[in-house]
Amino acid sequence: MDRGDLVLNAGTVARVVVGVHNLSRVDIPIDSVRLSGNVLGLTFFDYDTRLHTTVPAQGSANWTVDLDIRDLDGRATGLVPVEVTLRDTDLHAVARQSGTANVHGSLLSIYGLFGVGLLVLMGLLWAVALLPLGRHAGPATWWLRGLRFVPAGCAVGLFGVFALSATRLLSPTTLVDLVLTIVTSTACFAIGALMPWLNGPRRR
Repeated sequence: MDRGDLVLNAGTVARVVVGVHNLSRVDIPIDSVRLSGNVLGLTFFDYDTRLHTTVPAQGSANWTVDLDIRDLDGRATGLVPVEVTLRDTDLHAVARQSGTANVHGSLLSIYGLFGVGLLVLMGLLWAVALLPLGRHAGPATWWLRGLRFVPAGCAVGLFGVFALSATRLLSPTTLVDLVLTIVTSTACFAIGALMPWLNGPRRR
């Protein structure tokens, strides 16, 4: 799947075409199909439908399944990484395929509230980093000043991941999350290191 393969409209039924090829020498029972959406390691929605079928050894099978996603409006919106998983009768994953879904939900959803939480966290971490500014009691060395701003930089990166996803500019992936967080953390480290007024009062 890619960005254009899956569009999820809240309040409707999602029709997903699933195909699998069994390369083993034994039949594989398929009990259900699961569609899940995950961002930053957190699952914001998952939908299941039962199949009760078997893929023969060295054989292939295709299904068209309908998923009831009428409550998606309250769960997520934007570009969201998704995974389609085939599960056996013990609910173990038999096969999986990942991609990106363009979710037409609401910002007033669990995902939207998650973004608000990241924004609040970012504000708190910046307040902690800037607190010495008013007290003139910051670390004396440049690298300690820089390290004080790294948590705030991480929060900026995480909120950036959410913002890009919610505005449908970029889908979150492990690479995007890592690169954006490293870039913002490095930038904030540099900002902290270059703030000479955080040196604190000099001793006479």
